[in-house]
Amino acid sequence: MSARRALLMLTLGLAASVLGLCPSAVRVRRPSLAYSPHVAAQRLLVMGRAERRMAKKRSKKVAGARSAAPASRGDVLPRTEVLARLAEVPVFGLKSGTEFLTAQDSCSCFYLDAREAERMCLKMGSNVRVEGLALSEIYFDPKTRLKAADSALSQLQSVPAGARLEPNIKVPLFCIDGLQTTDKSTGISYLPLFNSKAELLEFAVPVYGEEAAKRMVLATDLSVVVNNMINGPAGLLRNARFFADAKSLKWMDDEIARKKSSMFPDAPGSSDMIPPNLRGGNAGAPGGVFGGIQSLFPR
Repeated sequence: MSARRALLMLTLGLAASVLGLCPSAVRVRRPSLAYSPHVAAQRLLVMGRAERRMAKKRSKKVAGARSAAPASRGDVLPRTEVLARLAEVPVFGLKSGTEFLTAQDSCSCFYLDAREAERMCLKMGSNVRVEGLALSEIYFDPKTRLKAADSALSQLQSVPAGARLEPNIKVPLFCIDGLQTTDKSTGISYLPLFNSKAELLEFAVPVYGEEAAKRMVLATDLSVVVNNMINGPAGLLRNARFFADAKSLKWMDDEIARKKSSMFPDAPGSSDMIPPNLRGGNAGAPGGVFGGIQSLFPR
């Protein structure tokens, strides 16, 4: 089997018997991590564009490919569900008055790293401020551009080409074969896709050891994952969840607290007083800030 084909047949169940591990030395409380050997026969298809084209050509040569096509097209997630997943990730734009700033291409730039947005804001003048909102609110808007965190792009350089599931990665997501998260409130297991390789390794190192964990990291692009979810094949991405950078989540917590304090200084404690754009990404998302964030990260 060629190395390229082997890459396309990565599975979420390598031979291991580690169950229910939950590293304690992490900055943000995350769901428990576990191997799932029972999914060993299933394939994780987080394919890039080039891989998709090659797979399509091969499928035409296989008897019965036509009859299998409808099932593949049906392996998708509802758009509302994808929006609910995206609502768990905060992004940060530069706003003047009631409008987000636009560049010469008439597009507004949104940062995945709040600190980068703040640094840019300082260069723009006192009438510009940083405003956070859910990724679901801007992802499908053609007049917006998403800026990956510089730290994530730097971390991507340490992932070898053979471990990149998409050759042209613009907004990196990092994962490790076999790891799953379990939402303690529901008992449902998810495939975690991290914006930060460093935070992924905070979980993985106690499980595998430092050297082994670093070798197991895979990288793909956010657009590839979202496209697979919506257009298929979703595969095991059906149970994927996005894990935002912990510092960006904290920025949003601090911003919500600041707005509550400044707008209603004598009436603290009511979530109804939080501005609607800070309550969550969309009406279809679960309750809490950024959809399911609170259930995933209990305090």
